[in-house]
Amino acid sequence: MNNINSKAMLLVAGLVVGSLIGWLTAPTTDVIKLGPLSVEVTQGNGEGGSMTATGDDGQIKLEVGDPSPLNDRNTRTLVFAIIGAIVGLGVGFAMDRRKP
Repeated sequence: MNNINSKAMLLVAGLVVGSLIGWLTAPTTDVIKLGPLSVEVTQGNGEGGSMTATGDDGQIKLEVGDPSPLNDRNTRTLVFAIIGAIVGLGVGFAMDRRKP
């Protein structure tokens, strides 16, 4: 029973650590307001980014480079959480195999 508990604990720890890393390393959005014009600039992962300008009469969106699914904070957090869970579970199985 102890082996299952340690694997489950490492799985949950991997989920939490992966989620935190994904959330904290996601690209941020900067907002600049100039009167009625609002400009949002999002830096990508080194391959480009996007800019959205919103005025009273409409919205213009400009994307430069290849948009990555990892630029979205929620998608990035999910991917990193899954990777963390796999690593945590792998460490749990490796620790289990080392026990005599």
